[in-house]
Amino acid sequence: MGRTVVRFDGFEVDLRAGELRKGNVNVRLQEQPLQILTMLLDRAGDVVTRDELKTRLWPDGTSVDFEHSVNAAIKRLRTALGDTADHPRYVETLHRRGYRFVAPIDLDGARDQSRRAAGVLPPANDHPRLVVLPFKNLSGDPAQDYFGEGMTEEIIAQLGQRSARHLGVIARASATSLRDSGRSAREIGQCLRADYLIDGSVRRERDRVRITVQLVETGGETHLWAESYERELVDCLTIQAEVASQVADALALELLPERSARSGRTRHPEAYQAYLKGRFHWNKPGDTGVERAIAYYDEALSLDPGFAAAYSARARAWVTVSDYHRQPPRLALAAARESAGRALALDPTEYEAHVALAEVQRVLDWDAAAATTSYRAALAVNPDHDATQRYFALFLAARGRGSEAVAMADRACELDPLCLTLNTGAAAVRFFGGDFEGALERCRHTLDMDPSFVQAGRLMSAALVQLGRVRDAVDAIERLPRSRMNAVSLAWMGHALATGGHESRARDVLGRLRRMEKDQYVPAYHVALVHAALGEVNLAMASLERACEQRDPWLDTVGVDPRFEMLDQDPRFPALRARILGEA
Repeated sequence: MGRTVVRFDGFEVDLRAGELRKGNVNVRLQEQPLQILTMLLDRAGDVVTRDELKTRLWPDGTSVDFEHSVNAAIKRLRTALGDTADHPRYVETLHRRGYRFVAPIDLDGARDQSRRAAGVLPPANDHPRLVVLPFKNLSGDPAQDYFGEGMTEEIIAQLGQRSARHLGVIARASATSLRDSGRSAREIGQCLRADYLIDGSVRRERDRVRITVQLVETGGETHLWAESYERELVDCLTIQAEVASQVADALALELLPERSARSGRTRHPEAYQAYLKGRFHWNKPGDTGVERAIAYYDEALSLDPGFAAAYSARARAWVTVSDYHRQPPRLALAAARESAGRALALDPTEYEAHVALAEVQRVLDWDAAAATTSYRAALAVNPDHDATQRYFALFLAARGRGSEAVAMADRACELDPLCLTLNTGAAAVRFFGGDFEGALERCRHTLDMDPSFVQAGRLMSAALVQLGRVRDAVDAIERLPRSRMNAVSLAWMGHALATGGHESRARDVLGRLRRMEKDQYVPAYHVALVHAALGEVNLAMASLERACEQRDPWLDTVGVDPRFEMLDQDPRFPALRARILGEA
């Protein structure tokens, strides 16, 4: 360990003397519990497995009932510390794995705090983490892939709701990125910091479906539980509920309080099939599948007008249409409001409907109080919903609450560490908070995973502009795929060019944007960026006013977007900002 005294929460452990003290009082602790405490402190924040304890304290040849002995030693240690297994402050039990010391340690001047901030140690309340790998389609028909993906999503959603206070469920995007990677369970666990993984397959034959699921402890690659289900396809919803319940049982049921299954379902098999196909297209990168997703959701709702989950998914999809400027936001968000309202009227626990409504209230209504209530309602139902955390983080960043925004965005990335959108969101909140180096680092991390991800590429360009590296900024945005150079990316290029003194090229960009307006929606907020960089205050303000009429999703960030700082001296700008944020 390299040190002889360790302090935590008023306790002091003298390793050389073999003593535990609280204040000036010695606390009686037998040799074996003290040795266990020493091992836990030496690797604070990491798991010490039961096998490691056995090797250290009860080596080969020792005649002892190991299970009884280690349980008794841990119990004595907790008694000495005033700790409990149900609500651990110091020693956490990881089911079937081992133990972890979870309290902060005083390492002579808060070295532990710096290690934790640097990511060397996890947060003290770190829960066991689980990843649900995409279910394999064994039907031999690629057209059936959507069914397995829908099964995966449903289990993630149910586990997220049932176990949110006790188990971190990693979101879909990170799990999907490891599909067919050939990595072992241990390697997947290390990559995603997951203690457990669920692996499964789906085989459909005509009107029957067979689903096989197994639960694996990643560290030791130990199979803890497996089950198969074979049902008529009409029973697939019941199967999903059974699978989620069985998995929760296998993950130490005492930590996962029972909750009722989600009620926003349908008993119409064709409607559910259409819904799953919609989710399949929704999960495609960016906005590439959003229109087909909406079409399938519409089909599902035509078959079952009482299908709350389909209304909820439809609302999220229309928010995406607004986010990606595929249609004027007013039109898209009106459709999102209608679908979210129908979903919540049928089932108030539809958290995707709550977050869709929050975005409508933020963008369309400029009602920050109502949006906050809706974000919190979504997180109350599912605290591990990464999309809600990303949207809420951007909402907080737009209102100058940078530290809260970063914490929430980073929490979303912990839940889905390989998601390109979440990592770009974490970069964006840093950008709006003035941490341009941090934003740049996050963008680079995202582009390492996918060099063609446009949102990260153009945000990296914007961060480079703020760091004075304009030539690098132009190079970064020009490297984006030409096929995906939409109006927003083009406007950001114009801003970088104008900032770098390339006025003629920047005006060429404005000309291209004007020509694009003849055939498609061009968001005025981003056009305003080019005018601002060219020093055209009146034209920039006129574009921002037009963005207000359009209800651009970026509008509430106008006060924290450093690219508009040159407008601060114009009295119209703070008035516009106050109007958008509801401060006028």
